Amino acid sequence: MKRRSLFGGLGAAFTSALAFSNFIVSKKAGAKTWASQPVLRDGTINPCDVKINLKPVMTHIIHTGKWEGPCRWDPVSVSEEKARAEESFIKWAKECKEGKINLDEKNVKILEPVHIKFAEDFILRQEEINKLKPDSREIDACFILAYGSSISAFEIGKLLDRPIMMVGLNCRNVDIAAYTRSMGYEAFVPADYAELNKLLSLLRARKVFNQTSILFPTDKGLPAVCSICAINDLPELEEKLGVAVKQIPYKELDQEMNEVMNSKTEREKAEQAADKLLRNAQKSFIDRKYVVRSIQFYQTVKSLMNRHGCNAFTIECFEFCSNRLPEKWTITPCLIHTLLRDQGYASSCEADLGSLLAMQLLMSVSNKSCHQGNADPVQGSEDTFKINHSAPSIKMNGLDQPCLPYQLGRFVASGWGTKAVINFTNNTEKTVTVARVDPTASKVLVLKGELVGSSGWDNDYLGCSVEAVIKPPDGRTGEFMKKRIDYGNHLPWVYGDYSEEIRQLGEMLKLEVDVIS
Repeated sequence: MKRRSLFGGLGAAFTSALAFSNFIVSKKAGAKTWASQPVLRDGTINPCDVKINLKPVMTHIIHTGKWEGPCRWDPVSVSEEKARAEESFIKWAKECKEGKINLDEKNVKILEPVHIKFAEDFILRQEEINKLKPDSREIDACFILAYGSSISAFEIGKLLDRPIMMVGLNCRNVDIAAYTRSMGYEAFVPADYAELNKLLSLLRARKVFNQTSILFPTDKGLPAVCSICAINDLPELEEKLGVAVKQIPYKELDQEMNEVMNSKTEREKAEQAADKLLRNAQKSFIDRKYVVRSIQFYQTVKSLMNRHGCNAFTIECFEFCSNRLPEKWTITPCLIHTLLRDQGYASSCEADLGSLLAMQLLMSVSNKSCHQGNADPVQGSEDTFKINHSAPSIKMNGLDQPCLPYQLGRFVASGWGTKAVINFTNNTEKTVTVARVDPTASKVLVLKGELVGSSGWDNDYLGCSVEAVIKPPDGRTGEFMKKRIDYGNHLPWVYGDYSEEIRQLGEMLKLEVDVIS
């Protein structure tokens, strides 16, 4: 990665004041280097625990004397000006730390507020800059209340190379934002605190996306044999968006699975988890021993994700099947995708990274798990299409909401291959959002549609057989289906309308966004 100089172009007086040159660094374009990565209980980075570390910064001018002029129509003494500034900062800092500005604690961690002061030469001196140093590596964004000048807010954002945000569309804030953006840095001016919360939610989603690290067991690598429309240039993907893919050989997967299957402790945990799944299922078409074995495969993958620091998963079903390991273990990947997504981890079929990244976008803005599958026209219908794979999720109303009713099915004729089955239409919400990232990882296709049908419930179907039928906006089904020629096959979807959030998030990631709504 190329590293950008943090202090170039700030002026000789300013740069000479900087004593810590290794303050913080960032990646280019959409691949931001984020400040800190929350660690899950078992060691992996949990997307659900990611927050934006927000640094409140107030700026003030403290003049060196008392005089009148174009910017001082009612001056006070230096001591009075300083006292007023300190009083203002103390009150504001308390409001920030005590939650009185009503920021969503699920998305934001408030860092220690700082007070940056300068004189009428408008130079940020070393003692003021040093106030930013203690938690500089934690900062994801700065929440600035700028008094005294506009340039100071810009210089703070440039110094940290982090987004700055000011609440309220007043003259000062707009002035700061326009200049900051023109200089190639990020600045936002939400109209009020409700808009600020929405912005922080999107910044959090971008942070989740940029921290994606995918575990991919394979001996062949990419492109896959079937989902060849996936994103196949992995170095470019990491350079462009910060998304990493860790490929491991099947030998390592096999060794880990054997260790799990031979562990009495892990087997007991798997049996308990399987019994809970079976107990809560509305119906089951599969024997308990196969559910236990699927849980053991889940334990294996979670262990490997932990070992390699990954927070997302995919496996190429056709290569995996040909390797004969699924038959050896009597598993298919279906259930593991369900279980991982229900914990907030993106998990995609068939090594389809275009689908996985769209899934990450959808899950991070909605806080809901999703369904993914092949997209095909519905025979005899010109205004609907279907999405079919045995990879639904149970937490599709929200990761923090009750589970949807589910059944357990089998994938193969001999009885194994645990999969969840959901009756998608048995839910109050019928609006859905569908998305797909293209093979170049530069565009995202988004659809707001209506769920009008589903199948698979109460039937002992084999193979991929959990289907959602979706109706796009009137007259646009053909348009959407044809756009997939440039985007690819698999489509993940979530309940609810998140098309605008995905549009804004895509733009933050420097992605071209194509919305049909």
